[in-house]
Amino acid sequence: MLNVLSVKNFTAFGELRMECAPGLNVLIGRNGTGKSHLLKLLYAVCAAKRDPSSADTDALARSLTDKLVGVFKPEQKIGRLCRDGADKTTISVEFALDKAVGFGFSGDMKEVTVTDNKDYEKYSWEACFIPPKEMLSSFPGFSALYTDRKLTIDETYFDLCQALELPELKTVPPEPVGRLLSLIEESCGGRFLLMKKRFYYKPKHGRMLEVELSAEGYRKLGILHRLMQTGRINPGVSGPLFWDEPEANLNPSLMKDVVTVLVELARAGQQVFVATHDYVILKWIDLLTQEADQVRYHSLDQSETGAILNSTADYLQIHPNAIDDTFAELVDKDVEESMGGLGK
Repeated sequence: MLNVLSVKNFTAFGELRMECAPGLNVLIGRNGTGKSHLLKLLYAVCAAKRDPSSADTDALARSLTDKLVGVFKPEQKIGRLCRDGADKTTISVEFALDKAVGFGFSGDMKEVTVTDNKDYEKYSWEACFIPPKEMLSSFPGFSALYTDRKLTIDETYFDLCQALELPELKTVPPEPVGRLLSLIEESCGGRFLLMKKRFYYKPKHGRMLEVELSAEGYRKLGILHRLMQTGRINPGVSGPLFWDEPEANLNPSLMKDVVTVLVELARAGQQVFVATHDYVILKWIDLLTQEADQVRYHSLDQSETGAILNSTADYLQIHPNAIDDTFAELVDKDVEESMGGLGK
């Protein structure tokens, strides 16, 4: 579980400290404020390969460098992730159970330098990242292609395919996972199956279809379904779940079910990070969460010194809230038009 992220001079950020909720974390902000970069940075630190029996600083530095390069795809060197005009980038992450790691790099460096290590190599909870584009239809052969060829696609897609390829668990998923799997199958009107290294959609009624012939929004839900089937999402056992733009290609009628799954997972002990631009997703989170839920909204904005972050547990205290502001503008315009201009 992630507790605190501190960054200085990393990509769009000047200086930032993010305190993470153990349950559901929601990132909002205009384009270019750094939502995806925060998700990817946290994921990279969680997913970097480590030898739990060795605290070798050089090995940790190589592992962090490889994962950051794979996830962000900077050209030539890690120093490309240093904020423009800054001399040095510093990053520190605090985990649960008093584990932590700190590292830094300058613009001309090809590898990070580890500056702090508190049992980071023993952090063992596997994180999972769901990028905006669904991968069920691109799954066949993607892992082999990514391994053998130089692709500009970032490593989160490869990691997701590796997770999707895992066999289903033999044991019956514990609650609430079993109930949430049924909810997703009900929403999709069927389920997705992996057969001979290809996904298929099996509706409740009718013939089985190649996954490419199924609705793209259903495929997004199918990814979530598969990750719970294989145990890669397992509250209290698995590492954080990161989901960038869950609303992509999803009809608003399905968004309540998506949020329900995320909220229930968080209540059961799954740490979740979601970045969204969508009012329906954001408002359903507000309506479906309760006072006892561990939820934190992280609102990003830009200033002259870089991206800034404001965090709150209260939906009404989110500031700035470009999603709410834009929806209010739309409602005002709709009222004005329906009144024939009388509201001017």
